[in-house]
Amino acid sequence: MAEIILDRVSKHFPDGTVTLQEVSFTIRNGEFFILVGPSGCGKSTLLNLIVGLEAVSAGEIRVDGRTVNKLDPKDRNMAMVFQSYALYPHMSVRENIAFPLRLAKVSNAEIARRVDEAAAILELTPLLERKPASLSGGQRQRVAMGRAIVREPEVFLLDEPLSNLDARLRVQMRIEIARLQKRLGTTLIYVTHDQTEAMTMGDRVAVMNRGKVQQIGTPRELYYHPANLFVAGFMGSPGMNFLPALIDGTRLILPIGETELAEEMLRHLPADCTELIAGIRPEYFRPLEADNISRGELAFDAFIDVLEWSGAELYVYFDVKVPVKSLAIPWPDDLCGKIRENNTLPLVARLPSSVFISKGDKISLLLDTCKIHLFAYKTGKSYTRKLPLAPAGNE
Repeated sequence: MAEIILDRVSKHFPDGTVTLQEVSFTIRNGEFFILVGPSGCGKSTLLNLIVGLEAVSAGEIRVDGRTVNKLDPKDRNMAMVFQSYALYPHMSVRENIAFPLRLAKVSNAEIARRVDEAAAILELTPLLERKPASLSGGQRQRVAMGRAIVREPEVFLLDEPLSNLDARLRVQMRIEIARLQKRLGTTLIYVTHDQTEAMTMGDRVAVMNRGKVQQIGTPRELYYHPANLFVAGFMGSPGMNFLPALIDGTRLILPIGETELAEEMLRHLPADCTELIAGIRPEYFRPLEADNISRGELAFDAFIDVLEWSGAELYVYFDVKVPVKSLAIPWPDDLCGKIRENNTLPLVARLPSSVFISKGDKISLLLDTCKIHLFAYKTGKSYTRKLPLAPAGNE
């Protein structure tokens, strides 16, 4: 196991391109740590800096207190699994797993011991004499991981290892990798662009965008307490709904209606705040039943544009009209294009699958306004990050 500290790490190239900007955080001993973000955000570059495949432009990377900036990859005691399996087709599974040990001139007896142990951990023992061509995608990925395990490194680094697998295998391999990391107890750094992988696998997650770390926390913290608009929109599927919002005294004015703001929310807003971005998770909507509206709930009608039924849940897509006075709110770059030319905004609600509705129907929905996230429209900063917005038991 190893503790890894990144201290103001930056990466820029001779043409002036800046990939990473003063990234600082600590990866704890034995932690399953995930780097997640859209393509081009710098997450794979950061992984390459940690393992030593690329040189740091500024800052320090320390492993258990030792600065490793100038160490070659072979001297960092780390093992990396790439998106491509990179297996040798003419070698058996056993030979593929043993290959890095043979390069290191490890004894035959020690190679056999380590290969057998890794194969047992990964349930590859019956496949050791097969060639890669006869294996499934998931089995090939496990062979690639076995090749890393036999090196007995302090740190494992996985760069989007599941992106080439089909949906069913990705789910299976997510579970296997999580179990493997727990069994080995080693530090594991996992890079992905898939927020579902980030939400379901890691101990902590670093959300990256444009070469910077936007927020680090547990998946639950990132989901219920996002630090800014980007994290709020990126974490969760479907993503958070965003609406332009106006403050009039103690009232919050949304395109779907008006509501009295809770006193606790008002205390977290600047005194002169009049324009905001409101964020609403799809599950914060629920069907209105018999005009049963409680305090803090906002009722409105919507016409269903698209329905997606997933078995356990129903996703309802609908449009809302944005009032002219709300159109004047300048949206952040990440939200530009959300409001259509006809001044409508697409939203999605996650409802129980027991709700029977059809495309084109009118549905009456309720919104629990105590769960609304409020963001500054200029900076994207969350005003409600410290509020207990999670359902009971999820804090």
